[in-house]
Amino acid sequence: MRTGKPARLPARLASMSMNEPPPRFASGTDAATIAGARSGTGPGTARPGSGRTPAAAIDSAPERDQKSRAMTDQAQTGWLIYGCYGYTGELVVEQALARGHRPLLAGRNEARTRALAEKHGLGWRAFPVEQTAGQLEGVKLLINCAGPFAHTAEPMMQACVNAGVNYLDITGEMPVFQAAAGMSRAAESAGVVLCPGVGFDIVPTDMLAANLAAALPDATHLEIAFDFGSLPSQGTARTAVGAIPAGGMVRENGELTPKPLGHRIRKIPFPRGQQSAVSFPWGDVYTAYVSTGIPNTIVYFAMPAALCWMQKASNPLKGLLGTAPMQKLLLWTVGKVLPEGPSDDIRASAGTQFWAEVKNADGRTVSGTLTAPSVYDMTAECAVASAERIDQGAPGAGYFTASGLLGPAFVKQRAGWQLEIQAG
Repeated sequence: MRTGKPARLPARLASMSMNEPPPRFASGTDAATIAGARSGTGPGTARPGSGRTPAAAIDSAPERDQKSRAMTDQAQTGWLIYGCYGYTGELVVEQALARGHRPLLAGRNEARTRALAEKHGLGWRAFPVEQTAGQLEGVKLLINCAGPFAHTAEPMMQACVNAGVNYLDITGEMPVFQAAAGMSRAAESAGVVLCPGVGFDIVPTDMLAANLAAALPDATHLEIAFDFGSLPSQGTARTAVGAIPAGGMVRENGELTPKPLGHRIRKIPFPRGQQSAVSFPWGDVYTAYVSTGIPNTIVYFAMPAALCWMQKASNPLKGLLGTAPMQKLLLWTVGKVLPEGPSDDIRASAGTQFWAEVKNADGRTVSGTLTAPSVYDMTAECAVASAERIDQGAPGAGYFTASGLLGPAFVKQRAGWQLEIQAG
């Protein structure tokens, strides 16, 4: 029986060997019961009320090239923001500064990292993702803003677990959540939090799902839809291009189940009017089960009806679109067609909107809507709020979804956010 409380971790994941790679978009990969995780008795559950376990001490950092060494700033908070000079990364930096924090900045490109750090009078380190393990001296928490996260997240999470450093990122990519869940027991032993997806991906949708699950504790089906409200950034579009070969994904009876691209198209009653939307392999297909225990989930992405049907029609070409030459062409097109990110004016005026509905075995439904700030402002706000939550004392250690770390009430406490729940 579901308790209506957000679950931390399916029992199957809690019992995984830490040397076993998590399943990657495979059918039947996590159908096991999550009763242990929901009741608080399973081996992978959080220790309620334990707060944050102190991070393990770091002995001594290996020698580094001088250019990768931070310009020490005594006011540093212990945060490191990687990918700081990307469109979203820079917004996260600005939000952290506005909240009174003094993060250490980092990225692959030395010149861009140093320029941004000097602009704000902050310390900096320049290094590739593969060298993260040697760059965490003095760091308590890493916020990864550098995608594609399918390439950057897992090695960074592993380095953080080994060094006793908390990890956050702004991904929406399903394999990253799977990898984090697979490292949960190691993270718990290290006393650190792993919480990918603390931006637009997937804070608002996870919060909406958790609140609806609380309103209908015996729900068996969940549908979620989101509307960007503006064009995606180049980084977001590149991630979507890279995901084409994997096709679609839904959760059925607790199992991740592959589907064709454009598997389902429907009209969504968003707060600002009805829109067409197409099923999309968003991170919530994975995380909503962890947060709510609801075994059937499908996620929709709002777009013009013609584009929805084009995506469905492109499914036979999935193999071709996934080849190296076509991926290269598509990525080149993204760089030519899309801006690095929306202008300040568009960002200030383009809000986001969300819809979700849960249903139980008797056919009873509860739906909800959420309106919120723009994709990128929201991401910066949520990433910094998540880091602050960990600084103040996380609910425990290990892998968390956004609603598990921040609590479902988070969405009700933010200026410019409006949640509405309607019983069916």
